[in-house]
Amino acid sequence: MALKQIRRRGYLRSVGVALFCVGYLFGGPSAYCADSPDDNSFLDGLLGSWVMSGTLGGKPVRYRADGQRVLQGGFMKLHMIDAASPPRYEADVFIGFDPKMHDYIAHWLDRFGAAGARVVAQGKRVGEQLVITFPYADGPFRDTFTWQSSTKSWTLLLESQAADGSWSNFASYTLTRDTSP
Repeated sequence: MALKQIRRRGYLRSVGVALFCVGYLFGGPSAYCADSPDDNSFLDGLLGSWVMSGTLGGKPVRYRADGQRVLQGGFMKLHMIDAASPPRYEADVFIGFDPKMHDYIAHWLDRFGAAGARVVAQGKRVGEQLVITFPYADGPFRDTFTWQSSTKSWTLLLESQAADGSWSNFASYTLTRDTSP
C-alpha cells in the first residue's frame, strides 16, 4: 500500500511540474498582456500614489489612491480609500487589456461586497480616454478615465444610465500626484 501511495505522489508531482511548464510557456504574461506601448503605457500612467478629489452625488469627497501592476503585470490595480478617518469607502479597480479582443476589461470591488462585483466591464480606448461600461442589472454604469497631459493628472467620470437611455453624473474625480511624504 505504501509503495502505491509513493508512486501516486510521484505521478501527481510529475503532472504538477508538467502543468507548471505548460503554463509558463503558453500562459505567461506575454500571452495575456499587450506588449504594445500603446496599451501598457496608457495604464502605466496610473502607477504611483494619487490624491483623488471630486464629488459623489454632488457632495465633495477626497480619497487616497495607489496604482500598481499586479498578477504578473496582467492588471493595473487602482486602490482607493477615503481620506476621512475612519474611512467610509474603499475599493480596488482591476483594469486589464485583452490583446485578442483589442479591448479592456475591468472589475470593481468595493466595501459593499460581492453583489456589486458580479459584473465585468468592457471598454475601449480612444486617444487619451478609456471608457469602460459595467452592465449592472439595475442599469449600466460608465467609467471614463481621461489622461490630462497638460496637468499630468487624470479625471475619472462615473455615470449611470436611466431606463430612458440618458446618462447622469454619479461621481467625478481628479487624480493628482500625491507629493506628501
